Amino acid sequence: MTGIFCKVLNPINFNNNTTQKTNNRKLIYTSALLTALVSFSVTAEITKLETVIASPYQANGIAVAKDGRVFLGLPRWVQKNSFSVGLVKDGKVIPYPGNSWNDWSKKKNPEEHFININALRIEPELPDSLWAIDCTEGTGGSKLIKMDITKNTIDRVYHFDSAIVPVPAGCLNDVRIVDNNAFLTESGTGAIIVLDLKTNKARRILSASQKTKAVAGKVAVIDGAAEKTPDGKIPVVNADGIEISPDKQWLYFCMPLGGDLWRVRIDDLLNPELSEKEIDQRVENMGMIIPVGGILMLQDGSMLLSDVENHAIKLRHPDGSLTEVVSSPLLDWPDAMAIGPDGKIYTGAAQANKTPSNNGGKDATRAPFRILRFSM
Repeated sequence: MTGIFCKVLNPINFNNNTTQKTNNRKLIYTSALLTALVSFSVTAEITKLETVIASPYQANGIAVAKDGRVFLGLPRWVQKNSFSVGLVKDGKVIPYPGNSWNDWSKKKNPEEHFININALRIEPELPDSLWAIDCTEGTGGSKLIKMDITKNTIDRVYHFDSAIVPVPAGCLNDVRIVDNNAFLTESGTGAIIVLDLKTNKARRILSASQKTKAVAGKVAVIDGAAEKTPDGKIPVVNADGIEISPDKQWLYFCMPLGGDLWRVRIDDLLNPELSEKEIDQRVENMGMIIPVGGILMLQDGSMLLSDVENHAIKLRHPDGSLTEVVSSPLLDWPDAMAIGPDGKIYTGAAQANKTPSNNGGKDATRAPFRILRFSM
């Protein structure tokens, strides 16, 4: 039943008048729907979920600009020959920024092309900058790319050598920006990377800590099927989700397949006088966390969790309790989330559990791949 009530918005038009008309239509639609289904037990969450676009492109990264543009990160999990950064425009996903950066092959210079984009981010304090994380394919070329979305150009590229992101096992996963520093999770071997955006100097932190490592035996079980690698083992993904507290004092991180939510003071990460062991001792355990595709900090200190096992989005309150915000079969491995200028939460149904690396070597992904949004 859930899929029936998901309103499809395609194409997107962000003109103010059109938006007002759309909101009016939504109110009429919702009222009529509730009236028609008065004898049924229909939850409020069903009416909240909207399909922004359904496309042939698998997406796990997402960022939404202040003008409403939706940017997507397209990993090379299955679609090896696809472009890596996309823009939703006129009901389609097109390469962004539309130059040779999306034209990648192994014969080309990895420093000048998107190889395997794993995450996108627009910071509220830096609304004109789109940040992209390149996990690469294990052959070098790890980088953080800053794009100017007012000019649709590459602004700056920060490269990481193998001392910061090991080759071939290292994988940059996600990023948050605070002042002149970028904080990144490295999920391949497990670490937090701190990058000074002015000096381009990077430090690899907590790489020896078990707190940045996947918990042995933890695995996501979706629709009765546990994730497994092509050789039948449990996938190992280390430090993945990352967020910053509203007061910019704490960095939070977690593993995607379950375990604990951790936090550490940003001042401690930036303090060169502290040893790795001393920083590790200052990391605080915030309690258990469910298997997640992504996490998103809200201004009140609560955190949204992409509940991959239950096709849902949960709200984690500061005391650790959970409340379901929305659920639907369309949330087929909800991944990263972003807040749009309309105040709604955007996420991609990435189907990550159905890729060969998580599904015993078999590709069970099915197009279309949806970008969804919902109200809190």
